[in-house]
Amino acid sequence: MGWLDCARVISGEVLVADIGGTNCRLALCKREGGVISILRRAAYLTGERPSVADAIGEFLGPDLRPAYAAVAVAGPVEGDTIELTNSYWGFSISALEHAFGFTRLVAVNDLVAQAEAATRLGRDDIASIGGEVSACARLAVVGVGTGLGVASVSRGGDGGATIVATEAGHAGFAPFDALDLQIIEQWHAETGRVVDEHLVSGPGLVRLHNTLRTMRNQKVEADLDGREIVRRAFEVEDGPCLETVHRFALALASVCADVALVQGAEAVLLVGDIAKSLLPELRAAPFRARFEQHGPRRGFLAHVPIGVALATDLGLIGAYHFLERALASKHG
Repeated sequence: MGWLDCARVISGEVLVADIGGTNCRLALCKREGGVISILRRAAYLTGERPSVADAIGEFLGPDLRPAYAAVAVAGPVEGDTIELTNSYWGFSISALEHAFGFTRLVAVNDLVAQAEAATRLGRDDIASIGGEVSACARLAVVGVGTGLGVASVSRGGDGGATIVATEAGHAGFAPFDALDLQIIEQWHAETGRVVDEHLVSGPGLVRLHNTLRTMRNQKVEADLDGREIVRRAFEVEDGPCLETVHRFALALASVCADVALVQGAEAVLLVGDIAKSLLPELRAAPFRARFEQHGPRRGFLAHVPIGVALATDLGLIGAYHFLERALASKHG
């Protein structure tokens, strides 16, 4: 898949990685004629190999040694040592550079990487809910995966963008109605303070489903995962799964509204496979209505569009863009 851009060109192939709490995606990318193409890829379960270095070594083999690498990680990037938030995996940037002979390896928060790619998306790559997203100057990017990530994007008049990673996924979840309160009261006994990520995430979807079934005196299916819950909701119209998807979408709407208000965002862009899989529910009226139902600021939110990124490989392509910006900054 090609991505059009006019940034700094790096000669040769680049190793890019997108490492989350569940999946580790590796690829070789190359820019050709202004288009970034993925030449080869592989995917592992995070933790399936003993370490990040083992996964990279298996992917590259004994002979392939790109000069540059960019790794998007689901966690904060501060200094040389990187720790993932929802996995035991971690690595040292300098150690990987030494082990594989990289001239430079950069690490970037995965939401920042996805935002790097998302700022370059066109209208056809975004499903709009309540207005046009792509032209907005201040954008909140919300990624729902193993965790909940949020980034703030400010576009400049020169076409560039300033992207800031946040820890908004760990803000406290604010119940909206009586059922929200019942759910949060149950979870509070187990976790203490309930944060947005506890509910609005892949594991949160499963936990919500199990909680609702227990509250309805229904049997809990221990091996049911989020993908199957969504499939049953839309393909089979399974009642409990439909309720779960509906409540999850409402919670996501509330979180998006909070993020938009805190950031003063002109638009919200949802990224990740979970958001794409929920698109039929997100396009339904209750999602947009819940987003706008925020008391005194209802008028503000009524004019804030929401989009769902339809493009794939945002983390990988965004990591490549981040590397280009890092090199341009160093040599500029």
